[in-house]
Amino acid sequence: MKDAAPAAPLIGLLVIGKSPRPDLLAEIARVAGPADLRMMGALDHLSDAEVRAHPPLSDADTLFTTMPDGSTTLVSKKTVTEGMKARLADLGSMGAAAAVVCCTGKFAGLSAPGVHFASDLLAGAVAACLPAGGKLGVFIPAPAQVANAVERWSANGVEAVALPLSPDADEATVEAAARAMKAEAPALVVMDCISYTHAARARAAAIHGAPALLAASVAGRFAAEIAGV
Repeated sequence: MKDAAPAAPLIGLLVIGKSPRPDLLAEIARVAGPADLRMMGALDHLSDAEVRAHPPLSDADTLFTTMPDGSTTLVSKKTVTEGMKARLADLGSMGAAAAVVCCTGKFAGLSAPGVHFASDLLAGAVAACLPAGGKLGVFIPAPAQVANAVERWSANGVEAVALPLSPDADEATVEAAARAMKAEAPALVVMDCISYTHAARARAAAIHGAPALLAASVAGRFAAEIAGV
């Protein structure tokens, strides 16, 4: 009698909005291999209407999220941060082999043992891949987030340019944004939102021509390595 196959390692995922997020799960599963992906949302305690009733209070308070039904909205970072505090403890106690907060925004002061933030993983990947003196191109979901993105990515002396591109944009809009990015001649492009897809990355990269990092892929590959997949 053959021994039973070992259980797939558990990877915990925390999104800033609500779960489930089927499209994001598919993006992470594409690179994470045979893992058991478990997702929760920082705003799972709110109804869809209540989430939309917490819009950003300022540009710095702006986060983009995809709802479980595939629609998108901008939400207050303050509201997300309050919900995330409780969910981080849940994520840390899940017993996962790896746990990741699936958002490229920064949440100062929030942490949990064994929980990794996609923002840190993406920043590390950019630092490793951006050639010395090269310009960083950043796609960010909303125009209101552009100034903050440039400030954040330029913090270590990097020359950065940010262009708005909604993760739910149609093909023509992706291509137009990619042409605008090509004009900036970046050495590396980062898709600075967990909601961007592999398909959008590939379509844009075929036009702007620079190496490109997708947040969901970076987070998924890291989680798989930590989980031992």
